[in-house]
Amino acid sequence: MRSITEHLAAVLALAAPGEAVGVDARDALGLVLAGDAIAILPVPPFSNSAMDGFIVRSADLTGTGPWTLPVAGDLPAGAPALDVPVGRALRIMTGAPVGEPHDHLRVIPVEDTDVPPGPAPLPPSVTIRSVRAERAHIRAVGENISPGEVVVPAGTRIDAGAIAALISAGVRQVSVHPRPRVAVISSGDELVEPGMTPGPGQLPDSNRPMIAALCAEQGLAVTEVHSGDRPLNFQVMLDRLCATHELVITTGGVSVGAFDVVREVTAGDGMWFGSVAQRPGAPQGLGTRGRAVLMCLPGNPVAAFVSWSLYVPPLLAALAGGSPGRGLWERPHVRALVAEGITLPASPDRAFLAPVHLDWSGGQPVAAPFNRRSTGSHLVASLAGTDGVAVIEPGSGKRCAGDTVGVLLRRV
Repeated sequence: MRSITEHLAAVLALAAPGEAVGVDARDALGLVLAGDAIAILPVPPFSNSAMDGFIVRSADLTGTGPWTLPVAGDLPAGAPALDVPVGRALRIMTGAPVGEPHDHLRVIPVEDTDVPPGPAPLPPSVTIRSVRAERAHIRAVGENISPGEVVVPAGTRIDAGAIAALISAGVRQVSVHPRPRVAVISSGDELVEPGMTPGPGQLPDSNRPMIAALCAEQGLAVTEVHSGDRPLNFQVMLDRLCATHELVITTGGVSVGAFDVVREVTAGDGMWFGSVAQRPGAPQGLGTRGRAVLMCLPGNPVAAFVSWSLYVPPLLAALAGGSPGRGLWERPHVRALVAEGITLPASPDRAFLAPVHLDWSGGQPVAAPFNRRSTGSHLVASLAGTDGVAVIEPGSGKRCAGDTVGVLLRRV
């Protein structure tokens, strides 16, 4: 059997990000930069006050104070910079511009004066009670970023903070890798569409919408298709999707059953089918077809869920141009205590995987499966509210109440 680490490496070896495209910086949320974004504007774009208060010349604050100065005018945010008259103060608001050079100036916070904070008419004078010698409370132009510097480096996944940084630095367009297109196929004549009443021997098709929803949580649009067990129909559908998507995920039909249509259609086309040292979810399939990475997950719902959790998020990150961790524990995870009354089994030759809920109320998280009596791979009704997947490494021994276990997080 392949280990989980070996199978993850095989999965990531197939990932190639899409060719870079240019997009408006405001439309880049969730995308990965294909090249460095270079600042056009300095940040801040001009020197400005860091406080509401009064701007004065340092030379007018000699001795030990307090100091009383006439107030010559207002300097609100958005106004042009003004010269500070000798022997006088200007009332200044946070963000208001400070003229260059400003090494002879300082802003006195309103709290350090006799003027009450808040809206008020311009006072005729201000008494400065104290001066914080170590701070001038002036933000210098370009102290964060200067034009020509890298504001967001290549390989960064654009989040809200990155968008703010790009816009502040005057970057209008960025080069990004496109989001991978994902399709999910469920197979099996026994499956009926969600919402339909199953007939004798039939089951609701829960795997397909579950895997599609997991991918949608990653910000992806997903194509969903169901196929029966007729090989020709499945092949036509599979080839069409593999020609138009970067990732195609199937569930079921990967073991050794007489009607395992996924394996029947794809085996011999460079696909790997075999076992991974994990429970549940040992039967796996992996390869490429058309332009797509083809991942064939097992059909039992919990097995499909934990297999997706182990392998698909890092693959999606790599297809999007990111740099996923190669090791299982290079991804977001926590060490959690096993809940009272719970025993998580172990195996000498394979990892045991359990979807768990995390209770954070006591500080250190406590992990428990929703179904406390069984961890069977068919218990789809016990997946609701899953926070992560507990992983017990091969040969490490079972985990009982109070023991710690590593949990891969679903959400960060």
